[in-house]
Amino acid sequence: MSRLREIDNRTVLPGDPICVLEEFIPGASTYEEKGVVRSLAIGRVATDLKLRVVHVKSLVRRAVIPSKGSYVYGVVQVVRDEHAIVKLIADSDWREFNGYFTGVLHISQASDKYVSNLYEVLRAGDIIKARVYNSNLPFNIGLKEPRLGVVLAFCGKCGRVLKDAGTDTLKCPYCGNLEKRKLSIEYGNLKGLMKW
Repeated sequence: MSRLREIDNRTVLPGDPICVLEEFIPGASTYEEKGVVRSLAIGRVATDLKLRVVHVKSLVRRAVIPSKGSYVYGVVQVVRDEHAIVKLIADSDWREFNGYFTGVLHISQASDKYVSNLYEVLRAGDIIKARVYNSNLPFNIGLKEPRLGVVLAFCGKCGRVLKDAGTDTLKCPYCGNLEKRKLSIEYGNLKGLMKW
C-alpha cells in the first residue's frame, strides 16, 4: 500500500519513470520503455487498481480557439446597418477562449428572413450564439439556424434583462419597453452564462 501512495497523485514530467511494468500497465499519456512505465505529459499520476492501469491526467490546459463549423458565444460590441463586430468569448460548452477573438456578422448571415438592417436582429451588449464560417481572423459568423441568435439581451431604456415575449420580441418586465431581436431557441437559458 505504501508503494501505491508513492505512485498515485504524484506530479510528473514527460519521460519521468512512474512504475515498473509488473506493478501497472501503461494507460493514457504513458508509455513503456525497457520494463519501466513513463509519463508522456506534464500531469498527475492516477492508478486503477481493478484494471492494474496507470495513467497521467494532464495539467496543461489545451488551447480553446474558434474553428470553422463550431458554435460560439460572443458579446456584440458594435452594430452598423450591414455588419456587427462581436467579441467571441467561449465555445458551445462555455469553455473560455484563450485570447481575444473577433467575429464579424454580415447582414446576409443574420437571419433566414429578410432583414433591412442589423438593428432588427441584435444590439450592442447582447450575448449571442453563432456559427463560425472560416478558419482565420476575423472570423465570419452567422445566426441563420434556429438555435442561433441572441441568448441574453438588456433593455435599451433601463438596462435590465429582457424577457421573451414571443415571435422575436422581447419585453422589459420593469419599464414595459418592447424590442425586436433574432432570438435563439436557447434565449434565457442562463446555465453557461452564470460565470459571465
